[in-house]
Amino acid sequence: MEKITYKFWQKDAGLEELQAEVYNVNNPELQQPISAKDIVDRFEREKIDPKTVRYALENDKVIAYIQARDYPEPKETHLGYPWALADCPEEVQDKLFDEMLSYLKTRDTDFDIRINANISQEKNLKFIKGKSSLKEVSQNFRHELDVKKLNELTPTDNGYKFRKATSEDVDILVQLIKEDGRYLGQFPDDEGIANYFLERVLPDNHCILVFKEEKLVRATAPLISTLPGDSEERLILRFHSFLPDTDQSLKPLLIHVAKECVSAGMDSKHLAMFEGSRDPQIVKNTLKELKPLTSEITGLVFAPVD
Repeated sequence: MEKITYKFWQKDAGLEELQAEVYNVNNPELQQPISAKDIVDRFEREKIDPKTVRYALENDKVIAYIQARDYPEPKETHLGYPWALADCPEEVQDKLFDEMLSYLKTRDTDFDIRINANISQEKNLKFIKGKSSLKEVSQNFRHELDVKKLNELTPTDNGYKFRKATSEDVDILVQLIKEDGRYLGQFPDDEGIANYFLERVLPDNHCILVFKEEKLVRATAPLISTLPGDSEERLILRFHSFLPDTDQSLKPLLIHVAKECVSAGMDSKHLAMFEGSRDPQIVKNTLKELKPLTSEITGLVFAPVD
């Protein structure tokens, strides 16, 4: 075996293409593989700490990497799984993970460190569970909601206004995506966001907008699709973008979504809603109040042992 070297991310070093290759090999179910440009654009946009991305190289080829990502809201740093090629020694992954965790603990920040492990990715889950330096602190869920029963409810709009989107709403949808921030890593620029709506979302005529006074504060659109790693078609929200302090609009929005699904003949599937550790309590309470048919754990969330 050749000597393995380790490098932190550096701008214009060209390691993003090799990083994308490693990630895509490990995630073949992606509908659209990650590109080097996607990574470069996101790193520049987020102005990342270079020491939160580290590579293991053999003969100048990336055989593994690890990445941590800062989320200003709700002040969390998410440490990822050390993705690696099949022939990468396990001790390389351990070194990447353990040393990155040690570094994150030394940073002068009030962000909590969190590690997410997807239940469906057994190898990743086993790796994270095997770390004595971590403890489980919460869980992520997928809830299945009965669209036909939701359709029977009368929404209490809570001071919000709801309507379906048209092509004339592209500019305010782009602005909402940018203010929300959670989807920016999926688009190269404003034009890419606009094209997503013009070419994929709006032609279906199912996109629902939520306004507070005259400002767009939340939007979503239902879609029947097969999720990565899943063999069953589900009714999902193809995107769900919103601004802070608008959680009171979630329940009436889901009722409006259900009515749209029934009207469009899309009510043969249950609506899959995802609850994550970063969701505020009001969102969790709303999903519970809607009485899901099933609630399944999809992931575990870990934190460093104090």
